[in-house]
Order: sequence, then structure tokens, then C-alpha cells
Amino acid sequence: MKILKPVPIGEAQLVSASIPETDHPVWKANVTYARGAFVISRASHTVYRSLQDGNLGHDPDLEQLALADPLIDDPDPVQWQVIGATNRWRLFDGKPSARATAAEAITVELAPGVAIAGVAGFEISAAKVRVTLTNAGAEIYAREIVMQDETVVGDWSGYFFEPITELSEFVLTDLPPYANAVLKVEALRPGGTVSIGQLVCGPLWPVGRTAIKGSGFQGVDFSYVAQDEFGDLTTVRRAATRLSSFEVWVENARLLGLDARLRTLRGGTAAVWIGDDDPRKAAMNYGFYRGYRSAYQTDAWSLLQIDVQGIV
Repeated sequence: MKILKPVPIGEAQLVSASIPETDHPVWKANVTYARGAFVISRASHTVYRSLQDGNLGHDPDLEQLALADPLIDDPDPVQWQVIGATNRWRLFDGKPSARATAAEAITVELAPGVAIAGVAGFEISAAKVRVTLTNAGAEIYAREIVMQDETVVGDWSGYFFEPITELSEFVLTDLPPYANAVLKVEALRPGGTVSIGQLVCGPLWPVGRTAIKGSGFQGVDFSYVAQDEFGDLTTVRRAATRLSSFEVWVENARLLGLDARLRTLRGGTAAVWIGDDDPRKAAMNYGFYRGYRSAYQTDAWSLLQIDVQGIV
């Protein structure tokens, strides 16, 4: 098992992106906005919606900074509502359910500034993904992933009539560690629409050997069904995620160091937890650990159980 700790991606790390930041007009201090009008801030890469008519001169970024004041109890926005990241920056906002979309291709180049060994993508809709790594202009790594799951085809009838099922995530854990390398990720679908929920890259932490190849998991659904006094049902469909349970054999001599590393991920810090590199086994999760414990211990080894909740 391995843990990919994502490198934060900001202006300094984003070399280029094919998605323009033109979702809505850029907010301007001398423009009056009506209730419901959308604007973007290129400083914070955020989409806002006006909550008031005659909205003039109220900087949405400054309002958000004021609402973050810890001395304000139960702050509520007055002029602007945060909708989310702009289309370009949804790739790195930590919310895979909010996808960046574009026609035919999404291409990004990143300069993480540190040696990375892994890259992963989530909530992807594309025909294929191409990953390359260059150092000083020379290509040192290249992989192409066909985002198609053929496991649903069990016979000739399925081959001809079963609808194509796409893979929605990928992970690569064999990138050569160059501190100044540039990572290029291309998601492609000629003649169609491409979308990506999240791209992450970073160093890899080895944890141990999984007790079984992969992990156990269960689905967590945030939808709900309400029933009124007449028995009529109202269904509210929301996102769903995975709750993974990894069982890993770890040498006892490494337990203290591993515990220290895991504690750096407390407080809901997101990471990629990899029980197996094959996405078809659902043995990978992008999320935060809910807890871990030593379930069984011998003289030399311990069986560590780690529970991880995926991020919606």
C-alpha cells in the first residue's frame, strides 16, 4: 500500500492550462450587478453570485475575507454567494464532484517544484489520458491510459451489445523523481466533451503490504428519501462516495514513524490511498482517514487497519 500526499497547486505551480478562465465576467468595482448575476474573481479563482440588486462597489473577495473573521459568530454573506472554483481551477480545488469541462481535450502542465513519484485523476470522463514528464526539456516518462473498462464484457454477445463503460479514475506510481520536472496531463475525447473532477500529484509514502490484494470498501450515499403524512415520497439525489478499509502488514520497527506520518494527515487532510494501482479493483480512494488501529500484532509484524472516507 502507498499514500500519495498531494502537492498544493497554485499560480506558481500551474505552468499552463488549456481551459480559459472566462466562466463569467470579471467583477469590477464600477459595475452595478443585479440579484442573481454571476461574476468571477481571477485573484481567488472563484465564481460568485450576487445576492442583492444594485450591488455596486462590494468586492466579493473582501467580503469572504471578512466572513472568515473568527470573531464573527455565524457569519452570513450579504452581497455575494460563493458558487465554487472557476472551471480552470476546479481541477485542483479538492472537490472531485465539481468537474472542469471542455470540448475534446483538457491539457495542463504543472511544475510542482518538488520530486513527485505519483499522479492520479478522479471523476474523469475521457477516452484516454496521456501523462508525460520532462526535465530540462527532455522527455523522461510517458504513459497513455485508455479509460475503458472491458471487464463487463464476458462473452461475444457482450462484446457486440454491451454499452461501453468508462473508467473514472487512474493512478500512476512509477514516475522518476526529478525535483524540477514538468508534468503534463492530457485528457482526450475527439469530437466529444472531456471532464475532470480532480488532478493530484505528489510524493509517495510506502505503508506496507496489503493483507489481501486491494481493499474492502462500501458505498456511502448522501441522498435521502423523505416521506410525508400521506405516505408520498420525495427523493433528493445527492453525491455518493466510497468508504475504504485497508488492512496492511507493517513491520513493527516502522510503526512509530508511520504513526507520525499519518498524524500529519489528521483533520480531514486529503490524500490518495492506494491499495492497488488497477482502478478496476476499487482499491484506491481520494479522501481522509477516519481512523487507524493495530488490529493484530506478532513479534515482527503488525496488521494495521486504516479506514478512509472518500471526498465527494
